[in-house]
Amino acid sequence: MRGEGAYLLNAKGERFVNELLPRDLLAKEIGKQMKIDNRPYVELSVTHLDPNFVKKRFPNIYKQCLEEGYDMTKEPIPVTPGQHYFMGGIKVDLDSKTSMDGLYAVGETSCNGVHGRNRLASNSLLESLVFAERAANHAAAHVSTEQPVSTENIAFNADEYADIDQRNRKAVLDEIKRKDEAFYEQWLHYDS
Repeated sequence: MRGEGAYLLNAKGERFVNELLPRDLLAKEIGKQMKIDNRPYVELSVTHLDPNFVKKRFPNIYKQCLEEGYDMTKEPIPVTPGQHYFMGGIKVDLDSKTSMDGLYAVGETSCNGVHGRNRLASNSLLESLVFAERAANHAAAHVSTEQPVSTENIAFNADEYADIDQRNRKAVLDEIKRKDEAFYEQWLHYDS
């Protein structure tokens, strides 16, 4: 949204940073401002943009904000920096191999370290293709047709996972809030 003209605002409703800074620098500035304002967020405003443009360009964000009680075309929304460049949480090697034999993770679920601090938009799509091929090549080179994997002790009930996002949403949000203060304190002191 910053690339489309959104403003980042401090507690006084003033712009405090160039919104087009690289993501790592911008996140650091947001963290500093949050500390200055003594708030766990800053605000992102698109109220100066045409409401129809905002609704058309960001339909999912607009809908989610409405569900959370914000009409982003009329008021700023609270935002915090994210560790987006880290990508997923499953650590993999350069063949997308996890620490579990025979298990590979590819795309945004994996953490392979190729992005650094400033993943460019859509790089995850290219990464998915490259690492999917690497994973497939590695798996093909190391598969054993003589000893198939046993499925005897594997039990999966899809019904147990059908609403996992809704069931875990509150717990995840509570955990994020709990860790916010420690994360941003660490973030402010991070030195490359």
